[in-house]
Amino acid sequence: MEDGQHQGNQITPAQPHDKMNPNQTSTTRRRFVQSIPAIGAGLLLGENHAFAAEGQVPSASPGDDSWHSPSLTRETVTGPNGSVTTRTALDANALWGLTETKVAEKVADDIYALRGWGIASSYAIKAPDGWIIVDTGDSTRVAGEMRAMLEQTLGQKIKVAAILLTHWHYADGTGAWLDEGAEVWGHEFLERNRNASKGVSIKSGFYQARAIAQFGVFHPLEGPDAFPNLMRFFPEKLLAVSSYQPPTRLFENGKVLDVVVAGETVQVAPNRTDTSDSVAFYFPRHRLVMTNMMVTGAVFNIYTLRGGAFRDPQVFLNDARWVESRNAEILLDIHGPTLKGEKVVYEAIERSVDQVQLIHDQTLRLMARGMDAREAAEALYMPRHLREGREAYGQVESHVRQIWNGTSGWFDGDVYEINPLSLREESARTIDMMGGPGVVLKAARDAAAAGGLDNWRWSLKLTTMLLRLDPQDAEARAVRSTASRALGQRTTSANARGFYLTEALQIEGKLLVNGQPMTLDVIRAFVGTPNLDQLGAASLDENLQFARFLVDPRKAEGKRLAFTITVEGDPQIKRLELRNSVLVITNTDAKAEGHLNLSRQKLAEFVLGRKPFADGPLAELDSLLDRSHLMLNPPLPEQDAARKLDKLQDTIRGESEQ
Repeated sequence: MEDGQHQGNQITPAQPHDKMNPNQTSTTRRRFVQSIPAIGAGLLLGENHAFAAEGQVPSASPGDDSWHSPSLTRETVTGPNGSVTTRTALDANALWGLTETKVAEKVADDIYALRGWGIASSYAIKAPDGWIIVDTGDSTRVAGEMRAMLEQTLGQKIKVAAILLTHWHYADGTGAWLDEGAEVWGHEFLERNRNASKGVSIKSGFYQARAIAQFGVFHPLEGPDAFPNLMRFFPEKLLAVSSYQPPTRLFENGKVLDVVVAGETVQVAPNRTDTSDSVAFYFPRHRLVMTNMMVTGAVFNIYTLRGGAFRDPQVFLNDARWVESRNAEILLDIHGPTLKGEKVVYEAIERSVDQVQLIHDQTLRLMARGMDAREAAEALYMPRHLREGREAYGQVESHVRQIWNGTSGWFDGDVYEINPLSLREESARTIDMMGGPGVVLKAARDAAAAGGLDNWRWSLKLTTMLLRLDPQDAEARAVRSTASRALGQRTTSANARGFYLTEALQIEGKLLVNGQPMTLDVIRAFVGTPNLDQLGAASLDENLQFARFLVDPRKAEGKRLAFTITVEGDPQIKRLELRNSVLVITNTDAKAEGHLNLSRQKLAEFVLGRKPFADGPLAELDSLLDRSHLMLNPPLPEQDAARKLDKLQDTIRGESEQ
């Protein structure tokens, strides 16, 4: 046990800089040990009954068989497009300021909101030296439509003097707004973050496939499985033409800045919500504050089911204090409705910020009581006025579990999890103990048929085990699709619905891309495979970093390689060293004896394994790479794989044009 200081019922670790007298340390330990019998007796006699009761998982509400997230409801409603869903999901558009029609909404004199082009809005502000555009949209086409709508509403052409980017997500329409002499302002991390997510990356396939599931990209547009609101993506977003331009003026990380943009005084501050390059803007002349995902109508998504870096609530809260301190008259979040009036703005900020603090603080409180992540998620109490109707995007339980893991890591204290059985062996033994696959399948089928939130969840658990033993078990898959769809139709969370319905649709062969059935595995391989043009436009380092993650440690075991490489048009020299089954890439000033100078085409072909080298270090390195997760890999012959990739790309493009 680490040294600590006794404070009531808590033991807090001593800080590294504390200088403790050895005798004091001994006394502290002795006092703690001596207190154990009294503490134990108190628990046995019930003196701490309030502590024990408060730490228990709350019992189910009347009519519930067991605990379930309040984001799951029994009742369903039918949306205008035929979607079977929940009332909260149908009302979600208003929470996020989303409109079915494309509009240039007049917020106040010289301030316009451009809504109806996706899950985020852009904004236009008339400044002394021209117009300022805040975020440029999902694509060049979208931006062109927004500009045309704004000019139609104004009855005149506009001159754009500056573009302000809240973060990298909505910067793909810049070219349509970029008039001569216009400046592009953004965070110093914006370009880096965008390249990491949209450039050549080993993580691209994983994250994009999960985003496709979460946002229902290939869900039907009408009928029970359609998305009930506008919190979805369309196929066009995957392949739309971008006219992104990197910022020409940079905001320094972590700083609150006073700048003049197009003759307008603007304050810029960190607004680290869903990205590290996110910033907020305050326009003193208008008493207007603009944020990114900080003040929507829903609970902030501390965790998104598609995955991503930890969104630290403490960072969110710290940045939110600046937004609170502006005492703004108008608040425009790119994911929220127009808020006007100092009282309205303040109350919206207070609610959004306090939701995050409550989830964070209470998670740590429950951790201190010894609960693991799932127990804490079940036990956390959130007042109804902060929660009811607010889980339209994510769900509170996901946020609790992410905070637990972000604070403490994956180990929940269950020693079994230190060295568990393989997932397959664990499932096999459990199923055998329950009476065998036939008995378990019948139980799963009966639960799905009986219905109810508990039964559908139990059916998913049972089919998870069955499909670990036989992923192609048609009966188990059919039962699973029934349960998954039922839960997807009864969740208020757009994130959860996306995954539930994607699971059902892909099992049934109804996850269609221009009429062609697809699975997430195929989609992941497609979006995770860069094409020759992408690799040719990427830097030498980006190409090599992608190849680095293809090394198969079994093939590379005991092998050593070292050489340098350059690529046409780039003076940088890279040294590659294969050792201990890892590829180490470093900069160097000198070419090695074994040096290669490649064209960009040749480098791209090497990364994809299109044209293997006959000999030399790249031929040897190529033999150690595993491209099995890419669309171009054997067992398909190279030409057939390329045709399959092109066909899938064509079908996705065809879907996006509809």
